[in-house]
Amino acid sequence: MKIVVTRDSVGAGDDFDAPHRLEFGVSNDRAIADILRYVSQLSYLPSVAGGKATWSAVSGRPLAVIAQQWPDPKPLSVSPIALSDLDSRSDGLYMHFNYHAQIDPDIVFNVLNRLRLKIVLTA
Repeated sequence: MKIVVTRDSVGAGDDFDAPHRLEFGVSNDRAIADILRYVSQLSYLPSVAGGKATWSAVSGRPLAVIAQQWPDPKPLSVSPIALSDLDSRSDGLYMHFNYHAQIDPDIVFNVLNRLRLKIVLTA
């Protein structure tokens, strides 16, 4: 499966040409968490001075928060995510990484974790 990722720029000086598209292939049975971990280990998401860059990964919905000071991405869902719930197109799976500057990653996680994209009515 082809994965297409894009990300925000972090600074006007040397990182201004967003969306910084990157493509790579993974096996079709690869879990979303594994893909996020892979991207977080590349040099694709820039580090910042002070060591506290915060990113969120999205693909049709928020997926995880990635922090420069954390060893691994922190998923926003404990249940497995179906590809049908993501930005899956005929030519691959699309993900975007939003830059949240040096905002405390726990705050970003808490905000995104409480975010509701659909109205759920109960009887």
